[in-house]
Amino acid sequence: AGSLGRALLSYGGFKSYGINIAAAFDVDGGIVGSEIGPGKIRVFETSLISSLCRRLNIHIGIIAVPPDQAQLVCDRMVAGGILAIWNFVPVRLAAPNDILVQNEDMAASLALLSKHLRERMLKV
Repeated sequence: AGSLGRALLSYGGFKSYGINIAAAFDVDGGIVGSEIGPGKIRVFETSLISSLCRRLNIHIGIIAVPPDQAQLVCDRMVAGGILAIWNFVPVRLAAPNDILVQNEDMAASLALLSKHLRERMLKV
């Protein structure tokens, strides 16, 4: 539930695709128990990821944590029955072959956009 997590929790566009974010997780005791965004998504302790995902029958997890925590969170999600992961951390996750992992690298995307723009500007 850090900066990127809060931005995702506050984004209203998911609903138009039928996507409902059910919970958020953090290690910061000052954030755990709070609610974020217009949907008032509750923040839980990260140790509860597996059990809460199973109990709520959650199928997709979003990872937006520090790089050194990404694999642990991935493992907890997989243990909780997650079938797909949207990964915002620039770390390649070791997940079972039947788990779909979509890696988002915002720096690489911006660099690619910059490269295309530079090439376009050179043609003018």
